[in-house]
Amino acid sequence: MEKLAILRYSKALFALAVEKNAVDAYNDAAKSILAVLETGKDVLGIINHPAIPLEQKMSALEAAFVGKVPEDFIGLFHLLLRRGRKDEILGVLRHFDVLYMDYARKTVAKLYSPVALPSEKVAEIAAILSRKLDKTVQIESIIDDSLIAGLRVEVDGYVFDASIKHQMETLKKELLGNVY
Repeated sequence: MEKLAILRYSKALFALAVEKNAVDAYNDAAKSILAVLETGKDVLGIINHPAIPLEQKMSALEAAFVGKVPEDFIGLFHLLLRRGRKDEILGVLRHFDVLYMDYARKTVAKLYSPVALPSEKVAEIAAILSRKLDKTVQIESIIDDSLIAGLRVEVDGYVFDASIKHQMETLKKELLGNVY
């Protein structure tokens, strides 16, 4: 039930952003609010403290964000707090970014390699993925020496595994007769 509420609130906020033709500004605001709430535990601590009255929680959020983010975010915070959904604030902001990435035709791919790849090679992989997915692809490079050699790419629920580790595991299954 909680997940459904997060989806509904984030979709409603995103619809407001589209309606006001301010999707980029709203996404920047959502990211900055999320950064403040995740790193600066002061505001989140006030929101989550059971002994602090609702009005003081709302005042803390207003003090932290009024004038810095669109008013729709403040209204959303008030609504979530009044409905007892304070735990969903972070989820709504995170899902807003998912909606933004889809709207902007952007995605993030995780590129696993046993060594750091040259930036030209990473750019080439990003260009290939962009053409295949018809989206702008941002690469997040991750060093994984267990791959031995080769690459592994995870993007939009797909996994492209061209690593020696994967090939060895496949060969092992074939030799043992455990191919499914």
